[in-house]
Amino acid sequence: MTQTAVELTQSFLGAIFSGAMEAAMALTAPEAVFISTNPSSNSGNPMHGTFIGHEGAQAFFGGFAEVLEPGDFEITAAFGDETHAALYGTLQHTVRATGKPFISDWALITQFEDGKLVLYHFYEDTEALAEAMR
Repeated sequence: MTQTAVELTQSFLGAIFSGAMEAAMALTAPEAVFISTNPSSNSGNPMHGTFIGHEGAQAFFGGFAEVLEPGDFEITAAFGDETHAALYGTLQHTVRATGKPFISDWALITQFEDGKLVLYHFYEDTEALAEAMR
């Protein structure tokens, strides 16, 4: 049975959250695009920008680990079809450089082709993150 985009997204996130990057990359197309809120690069935030492929994904999630200490990540709801998924919820992480909490609502849009992730676009409260980074 074919998995829905929601199920594939949850599998991908499970691999990322458990540190199983190899398993996450097995679910990722070589040309996948990863965007966190801002598709333009930002020297003050290594998570911003557009990251392409497996190397880009590793840079993207590496930037997350560089900036944030993971905390609570709650999924309120998820919906989608065979190719697209939308998830949303709340998060609370800690900015490593300042020790300040970063609390935000979030949303994630993903797209899959042939069972492989081709788009990962994450949205969060960028002003709350900027404030926590100061």
